[in-house]
Amino acid sequence: MIRFRDYIIGKKDSFTLEGRIFHSVCLVALMGLLACIPFNASLGLIGLSILMCGLLVVILIIYYFSRFRHKTGIGIVILLVMNNTLLIINYYSNSGINGPSSVVFALSFLITVSIVPKRHFWIWLPVNIVIVLGLLFFEFSNPGAVKNTYPDAESKFLDIAFTYLLCVAIILLITSFIRNSYYSEREATAQKNLALEISNNTKNKLLSILAHDLKEPLVSIQGYLELLTEYKLEESERLNMEKQLLSRTKDTAFMLSNVLTWTKSQMDAVQISLTSLPLKQTLASTLDVLEAIAKEKGIDLRCDITDEHCVLGDPDMLQLVVRNLIINAIKFTFPGGDITISAQKNGTNCLIKVKDTGSGIPVAQQPSIFSPALKPTFGTGNERGAGLGLMLCKEFTELQGGSISFESELNVGSTFMVSMPLCIPSDQEKSIRQKKGVSLK
Repeated sequence: MIRFRDYIIGKKDSFTLEGRIFHSVCLVALMGLLACIPFNASLGLIGLSILMCGLLVVILIIYYFSRFRHKTGIGIVILLVMNNTLLIINYYSNSGINGPSSVVFALSFLITVSIVPKRHFWIWLPVNIVIVLGLLFFEFSNPGAVKNTYPDAESKFLDIAFTYLLCVAIILLITSFIRNSYYSEREATAQKNLALEISNNTKNKLLSILAHDLKEPLVSIQGYLELLTEYKLEESERLNMEKQLLSRTKDTAFMLSNVLTWTKSQMDAVQISLTSLPLKQTLASTLDVLEAIAKEKGIDLRCDITDEHCVLGDPDMLQLVVRNLIINAIKFTFPGGDITISAQKNGTNCLIKVKDTGSGIPVAQQPSIFSPALKPTFGTGNERGAGLGLMLCKEFTELQGGSISFESELNVGSTFMVSMPLCIPSDQEKSIRQKKGVSLK
């Protein structure tokens, strides 16, 4: 239906609002004339019916050149000149003030306002007013100059009633079209404003991260390097400082990786490729790196995932989610603590758990834990994040068709749970792809 409407009146990106209203008016005028011609003929107004036949052909030609040859400006001018000329003829041939001409002139005024560019109002609107007042003055000054063409009173009332209903229908169409166009444009503007606001918030968040969260660790790294370069330190002090420098560098690199990933996800359409993933094999390389990081802080990282666990997901996204959750657990777990990553089947899903014995999440922060409004916090080893890790986890988990939740108790620890679809037979993967709108390897 929408395609048909766009075909007959033109698309928004091809015609102005006035042009599309003009096409609508032409079509309604054609339908009105098709109804009026036999109606006037039945009333014995043969001359008027013939006049309307000629008008129908002219409007059809004007519509064709405007809609399909993009000659809308010329079409509007021709239509208005012809319209005013025919209204004058109709006034004389259809009983003047005793006929429906005044209603038709009012409709003509509305159509003129709707289709004429604003800069041409001063030409066409006065023309309509001058013609109406001039005809009324002429008929008043010359009684009998305009004859009553109705054969009887019944024909007169039928003609006026029919003309009124037709004019009301055209007015309803025009006003509905204008209102719908207004609401459509307003909704589009609201969506653009919302997108602009989100874009500005994204930009402000990114600038804040670059200006503060990345600047601070880089200054710290610079300080360590200056101490190592300019001062002679004991071997134990040098080793301790090098470890701190390495730790700070890793934290900064990880933070920068999150910033870049998040920025890219905000600026571009994220490409997702769902495939069957053996969970243990997919996470093996990530867990090896994270185990070394955990050991440096004196934390025991254990993996209780078996070979039987297989999920449907994007390998890069899943690794990013698990990596962020474990890094977060390491950040808030004290030396000597434990972190366990496990998996278990839960109906048609696989529940991946990252459990730590860390400091837990304060109750006041829990409602906004996945929100960009959450402010960066410091870990048990004074590690600082950008406040993006958990937000990325939520976004990327949901993009894969999964969900994420958590349980936490202050000074006891936290457990983050990622629910992912289990691997399913290949003949069902097609339906998953159609529902999610993503590709499957």
